[in-house]
Amino acid sequence: MTQLSSLDVAFLCMEDATNPMHLGAVATFTPHTPVHPARIVSLLSERALEIDALRRRVRFSWVPPGGATWVDDPGFAVEDHVMGHHLRGNDRSERFGAVVSHLMSKPLDLDRPPWEVHVVTGLGGGRFAVVVKMHHALCDGMKAVGLGLRLLDGMERGPAIPTSTDRRTGLVESVKEVARAASIASDVVRSARPPVRRSPVVSLSTRRRQVVMARIGVDEVHRVRRESGGTVNDVMLALVTGALRQWLAAHGSADEGTTLRALVPVARRGTTQAGNRISGYLCELPVGEADPLQRLRLVREEMARHKAAGAERGAGALPLLAERIPPVVHRIAAPIAGKCAPLLFDALVTSVPLPAIPLRLDGAELREVYPVPPVAAGHAVGVALSSYRSGVHVCLHTNQPWLAESRRLQHALRTELAALHRRVPAESRR
Repeated sequence: MTQLSSLDVAFLCMEDATNPMHLGAVATFTPHTPVHPARIVSLLSERALEIDALRRRVRFSWVPPGGATWVDDPGFAVEDHVMGHHLRGNDRSERFGAVVSHLMSKPLDLDRPPWEVHVVTGLGGGRFAVVVKMHHALCDGMKAVGLGLRLLDGMERGPAIPTSTDRRTGLVESVKEVARAASIASDVVRSARPPVRRSPVVSLSTRRRQVVMARIGVDEVHRVRRESGGTVNDVMLALVTGALRQWLAAHGSADEGTTLRALVPVARRGTTQAGNRISGYLCELPVGEADPLQRLRLVREEMARHKAAGAERGAGALPLLAERIPPVVHRIAAPIAGKCAPLLFDALVTSVPLPAIPLRLDGAELREVYPVPPVAAGHAVGVALSSYRSGVHVCLHTNQPWLAESRRLQHALRTELAALHRRVPAESRR
């Protein structure tokens, strides 16, 4: 048995029927021969059986009070977790988006190991897709990538992911931990603000969310980065800021000086602990800035400021505070706290790094990977980004009809990228 951390318990307790707390990913593959759906399902099932973490479910415990442990599920049946779907009809692209949205809207069964894999065949050009769902209590974004990679060809699956915890001891360290938690709590209180009523990013609607995916070429993104400085992630974040600006402007909510406060998760290094090892930054995205190059500069400065301060300081380090709260408190308070997310931030914007190596499933080449973020209660949109080989993949999880079209997202991103490239100083191109 392995104990869940306080943060893992918090993710369990924040879930309800309309706000599931699972991470997702949509991966598309291009096979060289006709796809046999049953074979792909069977192959993934066999590989999932070799991963210990995927055979465990949550059991709440009394020690510590309100805590939970991972235990082997005696009734585990892999066919309950790996399923196949086939698209039919003319507009299969639209149908595929609807299937992904439907799958992501359904909470996982927490009486079973909290994950699912769906194989979707019948995409255009003979392609097929694999849609993955993993509960946030099971893993953070980085560990979800690690688990997903272990289902692909040539990847190691044998040993379980290390689950030892890094428990610090000693009076001095304990005092430091208390001081750090108090500092984060103080920053959280100071950063809280009442959400703007009628804001497009605040949503009291329980309308079903939809998953929207779009791809742009990575070469153009790298070119802008080389010409303007900063990181690839800065450019991607600026592109998303510009796309969101278009949406907000259409609703009269992108006046000069307006910012959208984004929670940007940050993976914590130097540990093999299972579950969630994350912190975050609260970044003010300049959606009120009309100049795309100035938006990029502001984003770059904002990210540099947070990186200089470190991921263990500020209100964005809320996950670190959650780790220091007893599980029994999360059992009581997390359902309420989860609905208060708009008091602290407007949207989740996360970037998921992927290896740049060629990856395959049953010999079929991996072409696209779209990470699907969870969306906090009261929010209208969550954004996730990934860069894999020749493409940058952007996914919106939203309940706003205006955003729920991949063509509009694709157009917005390409428009922003072209505008940013035009505004790069000419002298930097020499």
